[in-house]
Amino acid sequence: MGAGVVSRPSGEGVAAPARGRRARRRSPLTGGSTPERLRRVGALLVLGCVVAAVVAAVSGYDRSEAVLESDTRIAALASDAAGLYQSLADADATATTGYVSGRRESPEGRARYDGDVRRAAERLVHAASLLPEGHPATVPVTTLTTNLPVYAGLMETARTYNRSGLPLGQSYLTQASKLMQQTMLPAAAELRALETAELAEAYRKGSALPLAVLLLGLGLLAAVVDLGNGERSRTNRLLNPGLVVGGIAVLAALVWWGLATVMTGSALGEASRHTDAVSALDDARTAVLKARSNESLVLVARGGGSGDRAFAGLTEPVMGPDGGGGLLGAAEASGADVRAVRSATRSWVQAHQEVRALDDSGRFQEAVESVIGVDPSTSGGRFAALDDALARAIAVERDGISAAVARARDAQSLLAVAPPALFLLAGLAIALGVAQRAGEYR
Repeated sequence: MGAGVVSRPSGEGVAAPARGRRARRRSPLTGGSTPERLRRVGALLVLGCVVAAVVAAVSGYDRSEAVLESDTRIAALASDAAGLYQSLADADATATTGYVSGRRESPEGRARYDGDVRRAAERLVHAASLLPEGHPATVPVTTLTTNLPVYAGLMETARTYNRSGLPLGQSYLTQASKLMQQTMLPAAAELRALETAELAEAYRKGSALPLAVLLLGLGLLAAVVDLGNGERSRTNRLLNPGLVVGGIAVLAALVWWGLATVMTGSALGEASRHTDAVSALDDARTAVLKARSNESLVLVARGGGSGDRAFAGLTEPVMGPDGGGGLLGAAEASGADVRAVRSATRSWVQAHQEVRALDDSGRFQEAVESVIGVDPSTSGGRFAALDDALARAIAVERDGISAAVARARDAQSLLAVAPPALFLLAGLAIALGVAQRAGEYR
């Protein structure tokens, strides 16, 4: 009866299956038959590819939108803010200089003032149309919109009295200039600061490291390589074509993201440097325009030395105490060529000192002729040369911003499409490769 029975140690036949069941519970991916294990791993890899495709598409779209906005809405707002700031400062400088000339205000000066006010109004309307509801910049835009017609009215009254030879015009001129200097220009500066900060945030968002995409992609690549190597060592066969194609597709998506990130970061970094240079040059130009207005107001009010101190306080930040730093130094540190601007600034400051010497020595009319003059030896002529130099330097830097942002936009042109498509291709290839391998066990 017992001849055909082989005895085993007690519990041996029971313990082994129990250990197997515990092993299967601990590792659901490796339990069961080899085809089942392959299908489960393959399904997880395909799901990972789909998730990576979705994350890559969303991230790519967000980055592309950030770069696009930095070149459209935000750039337009920043340009409006900077242009508005300069138009207002130039209008005040032109109007006060025209007032100094008495009844001889030139048609060119009048046209320049009218153009500044018209452009300021147009930029305010355009900026307001671009601002989303509840945007912080709405406050300074409202302040400027409310006060621009008040300023224009005060200045027009001052002009009217001045043409009639009545001294009442000086009071209106002072009120208008005070409104500009203490209310309108600070509001314009606030608007410009808000838009510059928004532009910097768009640059940061467009060039940030795509951590989610990189982590998912690297994890997928490591899993595909591990699965392929495991199957090859297990079966002593060549690599599975589906897994090879899937791994290459994942790698290509990562390389695409890497190159796009590097190229975009480089381009937006350059755009940021140009933006910093423009910001410093805009501040320098506004300071110079304020100083030009002060130069004229001092002559109107016969302010003498106190007015000269105010002039020095406005021009010193342009080049710094030593003449080699200040706002021009900051622009130069960001890559701008400011040699012509620095030379023109020194020349105009020297001409202003000559104006003050003439006025202080009782030669008031000669001082006025220098301020309103156009000859290169006059204060007016040298100011015009400085203003032109600043305008050229700013234009060069703005062109640099546009070119750099265009390169960033080109680098991200297919970022929301190509890498997601590669991840989906990887998922399809992995599914086919795993199905082929699992079918070989039948």
